[in-house]
Amino acid sequence: MFGTRDEFHGRGTAEAQYFLSWVKKMGLDKSTVLAIDVEAPGLTWATTGQVNVFLKYLISHGYKNVITYGSGSWFNAGRINRSQLVDKAIWVAAYGVSQPGVANANAWQYTDNWHGVDCSYDFDGKLSGKVTKATPKKASYWADNGLYEVITSEVNVYGKPALDKANKRRIHFSKGSTIYGKAVKYSKVYRIKTDVGYISANKDYVKLVRKSGGK
Repeated sequence: MFGTRDEFHGRGTAEAQYFLSWVKKMGLDKSTVLAIDVEAPGLTWATTGQVNVFLKYLISHGYKNVITYGSGSWFNAGRINRSQLVDKAIWVAAYGVSQPGVANANAWQYTDNWHGVDCSYDFDGKLSGKVTKATPKKASYWADNGLYEVITSEVNVYGKPALDKANKRRIHFSKGSTIYGKAVKYSKVYRIKTDVGYISANKDYVKLVRKSGGK
């Protein structure tokens, strides 16, 4: 059911035309879910207008199964205004947290590193046609300053405490890496602030090797 996703750069009609031409070349029928990926750094602050131009073009050509993908922080800040979208279906990217953080999201990309790939919950079957019945495991977080070791395959580094694609840097720490960091409260959880950016304090990703003072 789920088909393909376009990385959007703010030119609604032109990008929709190009995207749809490839959808047709791939032989995808009109029941296919088409997602617009709204996260490019060069986008203007308010993106909803051009997102709607893109969506309307697809819908007008019979591809009505559309969804808007973006970082949780963009939806919450209003950069993507869900109430104004011509189609209200949204796919939220929010990592290192126990919920997507956006009310009534249709789908939630909860990690960009599940054995090296992105993974999502499809809450109402919008993406796959199958409802996700499983509930996320309650995550546990470190809240200490000190030396940490990466215990998963890798952890990504982000420029801000909001661990979403809008803030993702082009660096990561591989399994076995050790990093000094300071625990920083973010909403109801913690992040670890390092010299190069923020990483998750999720105990499934890192372990505290040595605690330092100040916490």
